[in-house]
Amino acid sequence: MKRIWIMNHYAVPPTIGGGTRHFDFAEELVKRGYDVTVIASSFDLKTRTERLNEGEKYRIENINGVKFLWIRTFPYKTNDYKRFINMISFAINSYKLLKKFEGPDVIIASSVHPFTCIAGYYLARKFNARYIAEIRDLWPETLIDMGAMRKNSLPAKVFYAIEKFIYDRAEKIIVLLPGAGDYIKSVGNYKDKIVYIPNGVLVKRFDDVLNKDMSQDVKNILKEHEGKIKAVYLGAMGPANALHVILEAANIIKEKGINNIDILLIGDGPEKERLIKLKEDMQLDNVYIYDPIKKVDVPHILKNIDICLFNLKDLDVFKYGISPNKMFDYLCSGNPILFSCRATNDLVKESGAGISINPESPVEFANALVTLSRMTEDERRALGEKGRRYVEENHDISKLVDRLESLF
Repeated sequence: MKRIWIMNHYAVPPTIGGGTRHFDFAEELVKRGYDVTVIASSFDLKTRTERLNEGEKYRIENINGVKFLWIRTFPYKTNDYKRFINMISFAINSYKLLKKFEGPDVIIASSVHPFTCIAGYYLARKFNARYIAEIRDLWPETLIDMGAMRKNSLPAKVFYAIEKFIYDRAEKIIVLLPGAGDYIKSVGNYKDKIVYIPNGVLVKRFDDVLNKDMSQDVKNILKEHEGKIKAVYLGAMGPANALHVILEAANIIKEKGINNIDILLIGDGPEKERLIKLKEDMQLDNVYIYDPIKKVDVPHILKNIDICLFNLKDLDVFKYGISPNKMFDYLCSGNPILFSCRATNDLVKESGAGISINPESPVEFANALVTLSRMTEDERRALGEKGRRYVEENHDISKLVDRLESLF
């Protein structure tokens, strides 16, 4: 039985809110006869809390046949230098612990940050395992495009050197963004290494969840908005999501005297408190901000609303494309989607699943949301069904794992 290690600092199972890409891949690989371990930090990114008990350095859990190895990392509360230490500690602690384990046949080391990929390489070298790097964010290019780092600065030069180190040593380079391959090819002669495997959704699990009881949390949210058109944003609340645009759009809708639309923002992130204050300052009675829900609750919330909302800031970094987890849940739900983003790939336009508008335009956002709200249920359902067909054909996890398995 071939043994696979998947290293991802922020990996989570579906019982926890967050992206489950690697759990989903691992679960499918286990069904195909592989022995798979997902290696992640025990420190929760969203709640900033520790999963392990005092004195525990790591814990192994078996979740649906997938071994989840939680490794203790440095704690932090805000996005300051301590979060950087947290990243470094995951790479160091992973190497120190895993070098004592029985080695795998294949190591897939996934960024957001590149230090995981470095640890993955040295572990692969120790065990003579195949080394596959998965690049989800292009460091330092992403940081430069977001204005967090200057292109000619010393930190940027260090990260460019790390980037090349990873690309040189990887047997294959998995990219999630359709344009990331072009960028990587501009760095060096890596054309034959690049494999495009975007995010997706486990369609069968999404549907199976709907046959189970709805959680009380979801029931409470839905009950609060009975009789209204429910438009939902689900996910991160960070600077890149520019959710103030949705609040400004809500204010425009309110000022027009339209009172049958409730906008629900469900998630967490560094901008959440500011959004709550902005909602209060603007006296928006058509916006509701909720804590994150578990991944297993996502199908129930999405199947009982009317419109899905997607919003991102107008940033150069999206020239490489996007592959957000929430988008595939949206498409799977069969709801129409209001898509506000300037990216190389527009999944809503490609699928015909809704309305696409320019980013950072509250007026356009408000007008598009009102347009969708005034459609009949059948008209909205027709748009949603296009999205459902598109995700089944292009982003079902089983099909993406076919692509991944071909690398082994």
